[in-house]
Amino acid sequence: MSPIKKLFSIAVFGVLTCAFTAQAGSLAIVNSDFGGAVAEMLATGDFTSVTAIDAYGSTPTLAQLSSYDYVLAFTNFPPANSIALGDVLSQYYALGGKKLTIGTYGFSNPWAIGGAVMTGSDVALLNVGNNGNVTGQLVATVPSDPIFAGITLSDVSFFHNGNFAHPDLAPGATLLATDGAGINMIARSADGIVDVNLFPGDLGNNALFYQLLAQTFTPASAIPEPASVSLLLGGLLGLGLLRFRRK
Repeated sequence: MSPIKKLFSIAVFGVLTCAFTAQAGSLAIVNSDFGGAVAEMLATGDFTSVTAIDAYGSTPTLAQLSSYDYVLAFTNFPPANSIALGDVLSQYYALGGKKLTIGTYGFSNPWAIGGAVMTGSDVALLNVGNNGNVTGQLVATVPSDPIFAGITLSDVSFFHNGNFAHPDLAPGATLLATDGAGINMIARSADGIVDVNLFPGDLGNNALFYQLLAQTFTPASAIPEPASVSLLLGGLLGLGLLRFRRK
């Protein structure tokens, strides 16, 4: 391989590695269900450990959550205290460097999560008390978002029923995907919390679904802007040409 091609290949590999490689860490699945899909999330290979934390019998404390790098929270039965649960999730995220994803039925009455995480700049999908079925499809509104990297959404299959939320998009939030028929499905809040109108349990979801959930913890800044990538590659290529001419 010529020096220029080698330099270019290294540059491309470095950019793609920076863009798509997330730091592995510990995941807590906070749920008022039967524990959530622990094995399925662990099988993605994106986490060093996955632990289920009950939110049905009692509300987890900030001390419990703070030892985890990521938290995925969802409901199936009403949580022990919906407001306290939302408050502690918001406090967890505010610790800094922590990642949080909220799932169904956290946006549907009477199983909804309340409190601070469902208000202000924390919330992406607003519970407006409107439940109903969804199409079972996911259609990206921002296909370039790192959440969707390497995933063909038409191949993602997931459980859904008439209790799914038909939520509004919160002010300042970015809509990332709909069901193709106008129902908001995935959005990122102004603060960076990701809300998914998807049920993270183990009811008929395929492996690609759990990979998508795992990638919701990737920050929006993980993929460089196209202009930045072009600038970096162009600069490295130019340096290679300069060195080649001097030989």
